[in-house]
Amino acid sequence: MSVRTYPESKSIDPAAIERELARIWSSMNDLQEGQAITRAAMSNVIIFCRGETHAEQVTERIPLLIEHHPARLLMLVMSEPGEARDMHASVSAHCRQIKGDKQLCAEHIELQFNEHNVERAAAVLRTLLIADLPTALWWVSPEPPVLSGHVFNVLAGMSHQIIYDSVGWPDPIAGIQAMAKWALGGNKVLFNLAWRRLKPWRRILSQTLAPSSVPGALENLVRINVRHGPHALPMVWLLIGWLGSRLGWSVDNGRTRGGNHLEWSFRSHRGLVQVDVRRSEQGIPNIEDIDIFWNTHDGSEAAESSGHAGYRQEGHHLRCYPGDSAKLPTSIPVGNPRPEQMVAAQLAHRAGDTLFEDALSISQNMGRVIDANGKF
Repeated sequence: MSVRTYPESKSIDPAAIERELARIWSSMNDLQEGQAITRAAMSNVIIFCRGETHAEQVTERIPLLIEHHPARLLMLVMSEPGEARDMHASVSAHCRQIKGDKQLCAEHIELQFNEHNVERAAAVLRTLLIADLPTALWWVSPEPPVLSGHVFNVLAGMSHQIIYDSVGWPDPIAGIQAMAKWALGGNKVLFNLAWRRLKPWRRILSQTLAPSSVPGALENLVRINVRHGPHALPMVWLLIGWLGSRLGWSVDNGRTRGGNHLEWSFRSHRGLVQVDVRRSEQGIPNIEDIDIFWNTHDGSEAAESSGHAGYRQEGHHLRCYPGDSAKLPTSIPVGNPRPEQMVAAQLAHRAGDTLFEDALSISQNMGRVIDANGKF
């Protein structure tokens, strides 16, 4: 069902937000005579972004978010240095038809401010939160939230859940280390959209390397080669962290080899596992291919056999090409969900994800052994 957005009010003083909301609801009731209009909110959703250009892009995503998860949306737009201006607000409503003449509507409040009035913006925001609903912070700005300093600390302090996306960070090595350290030391429910994008990769690796499919492969891994597109290192980092946490690995060492090449060594129950990660100069921010190698034993030291599986993203499918020519390739579909769809799905899960947290723990240790002079 499509979402209709009632026109925003003109720029108003933040003190007039509640009065403007009442005016909008009153005018909507007058315009929709005979139709039932229900104000809906499953949660408070704070959206943080920087600059008017970025805010316009985010605004385009809001109708789809509201369609999947009605909420009181509070979009905070911090002015860039060249856009410094006094704090002001605007208000709108998003509605969709549900049954017959009934409409379900959600509120969208935008508050623009600069770095000098963060505390004032936070004070206004607190008065707008619906007290008996959970509050989530969607950090849209393409930077690690924890490295943004005071503004993140203030917003995180009033949120139960924090959603961010590490794909596209300008310095992913520093960002991953900082976020892992903050997440593992706090009590907030944290979620990275990059983790949700990895679901098809985790699924195909689990299926094709399971003991029932390839006995002895997982516990005898010796090498993993990964190639990814620009800005996708955080996805690789989390995927290796997940694999290491599931298999009981510890991080042995790591290093950068120029600006597009990383290496790690992990210690498994059977020995060392080498991980080689390389970035393509062009492409989209995805994992492009993975090659996995293992050695298995039949019980005697002399008898050893090697195995290999190659994984490729080809269009809308992930494919596994077994090294054993007697086995057929395996394929699973890969969707391309929009960020607002992933956020809406995550808002329905308010408990922490232990698999993600375990992957973060390994990721933090991976960061400790890396010389962060290289930029990905």
